[in-house]
Amino acid sequence: ENYTRKQHLFMHTIKTPLVLTSLLFCNRSVLTKGLKQPTYFLARNFCFSTTSSFLRGGKTTMGPIKTTFSCLGDDDLEPEHGEWKTFDPKTCQGVYGLGISAVAPRPVAVITSRSEGDILNCAPFSYTGLLSHDPPMVCHGICMSRQGKKDTLVNIEQTKEWVFNVLSDTWVTEANACSGEVSSDINELEMAGLDTLPCDIVKVPRVKQALVAMECKLESTKEIINDNGKHTTTVVFGRIVKYHIHSSVLGGTEEKPVVDLEKIRLCGRVGGITYWPAGEGKALSMKRP
Repeated sequence: ENYTRKQHLFMHTIKTPLVLTSLLFCNRSVLTKGLKQPTYFLARNFCFSTTSSFLRGGKTTMGPIKTTFSCLGDDDLEPEHGEWKTFDPKTCQGVYGLGISAVAPRPVAVITSRSEGDILNCAPFSYTGLLSHDPPMVCHGICMSRQGKKDTLVNIEQTKEWVFNVLSDTWVTEANACSGEVSSDINELEMAGLDTLPCDIVKVPRVKQALVAMECKLESTKEIINDNGKHTTTVVFGRIVKYHIHSSVLGGTEEKPVVDLEKIRLCGRVGGITYWPAGEGKALSMKRP
């Protein structure tokens, strides 16, 4: 449906941070014919197609859609129906729970790495993000365990390389099985029943079940120190040196390839122990092993 010029201009006056913080994963069950990717959910049951022509002020496609999220369009979610509460992270006892439920959904990087002793390791991390495209850079926040540095962090610091395997809801159970703390001599890939394929540049294999995988080389690390002087997290910054995309989820052209968001059925993390499969628009709660 084509909206009036006034409504069109309103769309272009929405500030970028508001749009970004309101986005949810694409739900393939509500993609309609003629609606171009990438497509996102925004509150109040409206779906916006943020194509390049849209961003340049071209024709905008916008219309109300039915979703599987019952909360969208609920008047109780309007600011006028409640009150604001503020929390100081220095005094709040639930900073972890608040953080992972407020910054959601988050992409899950199922990281494969190899130790200097040639032991493979696999673990999922949702403190993950894409930082830039020129060059293509990603980051992962790897928190300390009770025993100290996790095997993934030790391996990355030693070998300077890893693979970012993108999680889909077709193998979320196996990925979740890799999240438990086990001895460093245990191969989580074998334990979880995951298969591997060789990479082109790094010596670490990628997960066969991952329809998108990225070979990464370490650029730098940043240690996060809390107010008590304790090292709690290390952020690793990596450059993507090779993409592996399965043809079943590949879109675009040979010169400008893209991942088909409808087909890949991305799976992210939200608050608590919940995974969020984008493809079906529903949540999965899974306890860590």
